[in-house]
Amino acid sequence: MEKLNVSPNEALTSMAKTPRRLVSLFLSTLFLAAGCQTGPWGSVKSFSPRTPEGQAMKLAAGLYQRGASLNTLAARGGVNFIADGRRNFFHFEALVLKPGRLVFTALNPTGNPAFRLASDGTQLTGIIYGARQYITGPATTENFGRFIPLGLSPNQLIAIMSGSQVRPASASYQPLGENTELTIVPAETLDNDKNVWRLRLTGGLTQDPLKAVIVTAVHGETLNPDITIRYLSVRELPREDEGGRLEPFPQAVEVGWNLNQQKRNLRITYDDVRLGLTLEPATFTLDKPAGFKLIQLP
Repeated sequence: MEKLNVSPNEALTSMAKTPRRLVSLFLSTLFLAAGCQTGPWGSVKSFSPRTPEGQAMKLAAGLYQRGASLNTLAARGGVNFIADGRRNFFHFEALVLKPGRLVFTALNPTGNPAFRLASDGTQLTGIIYGARQYITGPATTENFGRFIPLGLSPNQLIAIMSGSQVRPASASYQPLGENTELTIVPAETLDNDKNVWRLRLTGGLTQDPLKAVIVTAVHGETLNPDITIRYLSVRELPREDEGGRLEPFPQAVEVGWNLNQQKRNLRITYDDVRLGLTLEPATFTLDKPAGFKLIQLP
């Protein structure tokens, strides 16, 4: 089989050295919501009991529904991460259609496509322009990692990009001055300190989930989290599928985690985002260009 060349220019060469595992145990339940920059918090009080009812659960469920209702988006921006002591950066364009459909284009320094990758939920197709290669195979995490080597499945990247949030089985809250911290036990997850998400929100417990701004989402033990997400520089964007209703959305999402006793960091910055636009499923399959070499992935 011909070698798959996913680094057609100098700007993308170092991506191939990034580890293909991104603590998948935690990312498998990761559904992110919108937020803004972290800041000081007020006095800390005791958490309420975790329960599948009550105001904390109502707010947690509303945040989940807000993210789950966003089925499509289009975005342009930049990806920045450090791996093996090297900083990697490239610009991208992306289309998302839930469930599982993604078109992701990495741009070279001249603004032209370096590679384009599409998942229709089950099948992966890709085009590497400089090497004139057309790639197809199952939409597995391993195959996806040949292009975006962060150990992510297409659905996990969709969750990060589209502002989803964990589905709650129970929740509790802690007032932090005028703000709130939610502790959420994800559905189908054991109720212990290693398997909860802690969300810090601006505003109080009774606020409208459609307008709530999440500052951070932390998974794992309070003093020893497995993964931390920060939502930076929030803005309100119109939902085209909701008659122009404004919804909080971050201008950047920053994810930090530990892998092999080394700190890892991924930052996605958005230059332009459209929420809830109309997209057709046929968009998420790429046709083979004339003269390109076919490569079949396992």
